Amino acid sequence: MKKGFTTQVAVLFLCTSAFSNAKVDQTDLQHITSDLVAPTEIPRIHKPITIDGHINEAIWTKARRFLVNNVTFPHENIPSPVQTEAFMMEDGENLYVAFKAYDPEPHKIRAFLSDRDKNWNDDLVGLKIDSFNDDTLAYQFFINPLGTQTDSIENALTGRESSSWNGIWDSAGKITEFGYTVEIAIPLRILNFNDRLDIQQWGYELVRFYPRDERLRLSNAKMDQGQDCWVCQMPTLQGFRGAKQGNNLTVVPTLVSGQTQTREINTTNNQTTIEDWEDESNTDVGLDFKWGITPDVTLNATLNPDFSQVEADSGQLNVNNTFALFTPEKRSFFLANEDYFSTPLSLIYTRNIQDPDYGAKVTGKMGDHSFGGFVANDKTSLFLLPGNLGSNVYEVDEKTTNGALRYSYSVNDDLKMGATTTIRKNSEYHNYLTSLDTRYQPNQNNRVNIQVLSSDTYLAQSYIDDIKNSGDYSSEQELRADKINGTDTAYRIHYNHTNRDWFFDMTHMNIGESFRADLAFFNNTDHKKTVIGGGHIWRGNDEDWWTRVQLSGDVDWTHNQRGEKIEQEAEMYLNVNGPMQSFLRHGIAARTKVGNRIDETTLAIDGNTEEFDEVSFSSWMEFKPTSHIWLGNYLRLGTGIDYSNSRLSDVFVWEPKITWHANKHLETKLALKLSNMKYKGDDIYTANLIDLRLSYQFNIRSFLRLSVVGYDIERTLENYLPEVRDDFNSNYKSVSAQLLFSYKVNPQTLFFVGYSDGGYQDDDLSKVTKNTRSVFLKMSYAWIM
Repeated sequence: MKKGFTTQVAVLFLCTSAFSNAKVDQTDLQHITSDLVAPTEIPRIHKPITIDGHINEAIWTKARRFLVNNVTFPHENIPSPVQTEAFMMEDGENLYVAFKAYDPEPHKIRAFLSDRDKNWNDDLVGLKIDSFNDDTLAYQFFINPLGTQTDSIENALTGRESSSWNGIWDSAGKITEFGYTVEIAIPLRILNFNDRLDIQQWGYELVRFYPRDERLRLSNAKMDQGQDCWVCQMPTLQGFRGAKQGNNLTVVPTLVSGQTQTREINTTNNQTTIEDWEDESNTDVGLDFKWGITPDVTLNATLNPDFSQVEADSGQLNVNNTFALFTPEKRSFFLANEDYFSTPLSLIYTRNIQDPDYGAKVTGKMGDHSFGGFVANDKTSLFLLPGNLGSNVYEVDEKTTNGALRYSYSVNDDLKMGATTTIRKNSEYHNYLTSLDTRYQPNQNNRVNIQVLSSDTYLAQSYIDDIKNSGDYSSEQELRADKINGTDTAYRIHYNHTNRDWFFDMTHMNIGESFRADLAFFNNTDHKKTVIGGGHIWRGNDEDWWTRVQLSGDVDWTHNQRGEKIEQEAEMYLNVNGPMQSFLRHGIAARTKVGNRIDETTLAIDGNTEEFDEVSFSSWMEFKPTSHIWLGNYLRLGTGIDYSNSRLSDVFVWEPKITWHANKHLETKLALKLSNMKYKGDDIYTANLIDLRLSYQFNIRSFLRLSVVGYDIERTLENYLPEVRDDFNSNYKSVSAQLLFSYKVNPQTLFFVGYSDGGYQDDDLSKVTKNTRSVFLKMSYAWIM
């Protein structure tokens, strides 16, 4: 840790000085000592290599050899029970890596054919690369013994990993009599690095995952579990003299064709009419391209993109919720280089951009400076109407221009600063957001993040009147419609302290009444929340049946801007890692929480809501009894608010999950959710969800997948209050299905063909009736120049 910079921010010093002690000095000394270790030289070769999984070419004898024999998790730096050798060399254009993974019982190797980025439960070997050697981002490349690939980018600042990054690289694996071997060729052009340097120095780590009774993480390096940044602890690799990135130009034309049929189902005077199917055909051509404008700056662009969902979203039950549900982004353009836009408080939720005609994104890193910007139009304007007791989604039928800019600067190893702005705009509406953030980390044990935000919003009066008078929104959103226009601020302060055995967190979030972040998933407004928590970690030894135990908890307080209490909560959790790769998390929570507003013509909380005392027990358990089966089970029991009737009721939630590999090709994933609420022993509702995914992987490149998602919600309306009974169906069912065939040469050269349909049943229908069905085809081809 470099100590040449003297901070001028007194508040940050006061927040962290209490934790600056002798242990911190020792940690800093360890870090400095590791920095003094000479970089590992990687030899250069001048002969091409065939990537086939067999490490029998004579040229591999010229490679640098490594031992990957140190267990870094769940144990801390103990000898590995199995031996692993790794070999590395480069030719100026590619980094070559090979592994010999020895196994005393090769028949127990866990390896299945799967789609890209879906092999994390298998035996794996791989490589992490910090190509700027600045402890910020790390590329991750992992391969199972059959050659299936997983790649991602680890963000050391946010602690998150993004599997949305997909590089085009080669790998192959073979199971042998002694274990398995893997060969990898990583083109340097897919990495961002400073090619003005004659010789590169990169952070690196060689890793093997060995899943048996425990899932051991093996490494060629030692990792201090007391530091939350593992990228910062990686040793240094040196070589690649004169390596250049080139222009890295990739052009991907796309053809999309499909036909959709929909029909209206109307009920009038207790008579249900099912209209005829209406056809809509679509055949279109799009273009994506990526260009390394300079070695430091990359342009991603898309014209006439197909942003339809190829893979069906996971099912979510929307029952007894007052806030909108979050759905993860899966579209490649928005996911590309998304880490350049990361902030402590996420400000970009691109699922709000539904149907753009174009998009462009520029990202880059120059020394201590990094930046990102994107722009995309949209045929509509979709955003959240936030509140402090609930939120709703609102859509303006007007085209919008959407954009974001992010700049960050590493002052030194201790202090990083950033600025972000987002824009959503059309003639009837705009939302401008500006954010400043800083991360101060005086040592590896203490970190402070501060983020300050300001928004400016305008929505035409006709749309405000629509929100207030349509009856489609909650009373809170109707009242807050008059507060949409104007400016307001928000801020977040987070402090974190960690060492090997203890951790402590403190967060304060303050959101003004009219603050809005419409390009983000911002559910709350008029909201102040403080959270204080921490915990302790115990690590087992060879005599213990468990390997890791963590006891944690927190307390929090939530108020509105007037200081009226919304919620007060205390919770405690016990985590245990044990045999059969088991993980158990048991928790208990007690909270005092307000229900619905009694007088819906005012936003007041004090004297206008009833407080309820909720108590709940939750349990999550997962384990792998065999190499072919993974089991998970979530259970929650206790009391909770019935928001439909504004009263405290008994809650039961059960979510069993199973993943079963019948063989190396066939995988079954089944997730169920059963939710029941009772009031004084009588049923209020029972809601069930089923999410079934059947996949047959023909080989590494192709698969056939069937997805079925179904909902079944039954309400006992005679147990509802009379004034709300007419707002609900006594029975609602929904079923959607998708059959998809995929063939991928690489992440951008691919072929999809599929069929999907969906239908529902309510009190006016006697059975589930389809109201949509479609067939679709998508082809794309990547030209790399």
